[in-house]
Amino acid sequence: MRRLQQKRTRREERLLVAEGEDVVQAALDRGIAPVMLLVDEERVPSDDPRLVATSALYDRYALSTRLMGGVSTLAQPPRMIGVFPQAGPHHFRTVPMPPALGVYLAGVADPGNVGTLVRTSAALGADWLALGPGSADAAHPRAVRAAMGATFALPVLEGVRPQDLATREGFRVVAAVAHGGAPPWDVDLTVPTVLALGAERAGLDPVIEPLRGSLEVVEVTIPQGDGAESLNVAAAGAALLAERVRQSFRMPRS
Repeated sequence: MRRLQQKRTRREERLLVAEGEDVVQAALDRGIAPVMLLVDEERVPSDDPRLVATSALYDRYALSTRLMGGVSTLAQPPRMIGVFPQAGPHHFRTVPMPPALGVYLAGVADPGNVGTLVRTSAALGADWLALGPGSADAAHPRAVRAAMGATFALPVLEGVRPQDLATREGFRVVAAVAHGGAPPWDVDLTVPTVLALGAERAGLDPVIEPLRGSLEVVEVTIPQGDGAESLNVAAAGAALLAERVRQSFRMPRS
């Protein structure tokens, strides 16, 4: 392992690991400088634009492909791994209210699902994504990888309880449930909304009940074919967010 630079700066920061050159590039594109960079010396040329952009970085190391595989959490070793300052922390009490669209995750424990929902929420116009109890850390390497750079673009609010939602006003909660809700195209998703998504097994009852009487809660269910299993939470979130975009661009009726 070779250190490529000679000057060190120390910062006390919350950090996240970005695996892969595309995720590293997404951070650089937003002006976020890494505090450490690992590069595969066998597969990354010296004139790679990411190396040029980080030429002043002291904690930059060249590793063999074998060592990169030992450091990485991915099945195939990435060519580049960056360690970046984690944005925020963002807090529910300080973000502008009401949101045009917020996304609230309750009990979404798989980091890959959280990262996919961060990516989808950023792409389809959410103002922020909030992590409720039992949800995985959006800074987990698998979540950062699944988000493909959206971690650096979308405010992620941590530790938001259902009771916290009830302290604010001016929006309604649209809760995705497996059965019994209205079809999403029958619900106006263009008004200020917090879209609540929960674990497939536990559902959203623990979230919905503390809100009743404080906020308007609308339950939606994505219709499925006979005998179909419930949708993965990331797939359900993508379908509902896409429906909101469709409604936003829908031509007014004559």
